[in-house]
Amino acid sequence: MAPERPAGIPILMYHSISDDLDQRRGPYFRTVTSPARFRRHMSTLRARGVRALTLSEAARQMAEPASASAAPAVVVTFDDGYLDFRTAAFPIMQEFGMSATVFVSTGYIGRPFIDGRPCMSENDIVALAHQGVEFGSHTVTHPQLLNVSRTQMRDELAQSRQAMTSILGQAVGSFSYPFRFPSEHPAFTTELTIALAACGYRQGVTTTIGVAGADDPPYFLRRLPVNDCDDDALFNAKLDGHYDWVQHLQSARKRFRARFGI
Repeated sequence: MAPERPAGIPILMYHSISDDLDQRRGPYFRTVTSPARFRRHMSTLRARGVRALTLSEAARQMAEPASASAAPAVVVTFDDGYLDFRTAAFPIMQEFGMSATVFVSTGYIGRPFIDGRPCMSENDIVALAHQGVEFGSHTVTHPQLLNVSRTQMRDELAQSRQAMTSILGQAVGSFSYPFRFPSEHPAFTTELTIALAACGYRQGVTTTIGVAGADDPPYFLRRLPVNDCDDDALFNAKLDGHYDWVQHLQSARKRFRARFGI
């Protein structure tokens, strides 16, 4: 009898934790979560009794046969490397005993991000790593990799990993794809897979919606976008896999864009 496949693991995708909300954007496209809402999310996770894993821990767990005694798990990720992760998000996570994986666009370390929000410094990153935060790469300049040359793509992957490895004093194995993930371009995803492996990455995440599972490509694990619009009902629905249907709409839209060159 074949070993049972491990259960899926929700990988939550946060960006900024701030009261400076991006309310002018549509709810689906918002990337800012208030500290009060974020605290509510962390409280919900603790009440549900889930284990907070880093992305590398979750990738290893999904690669192994399922254990009947394994507690439900979740991964809490943050893209871009905003300073408010240190000042607002991490203190709340410590309060609830949660771990995190943060993906940094290294070209913005210690300076404002594309949207003007301040990013963490090297000292911030080192201090947080000493407290158990896992860090990964989010490229150097945060481009849509599909639209740059293959040489630039490899440079973005290699140089960002080298920078993070130098700052942390240890190899970085996780990657987060910036912007919308172009799954409708299989030739590109094949090239990207080869490039990620050549640069030394071991796992990665995307903006493709859904609970991550063992059948996901290890470099392109699905995530669940979270922002200030996620009340208790919606947040729990995402954790329970009841938001995964949005992936079908997302995929259809991508195929339409690819077909008509939009």
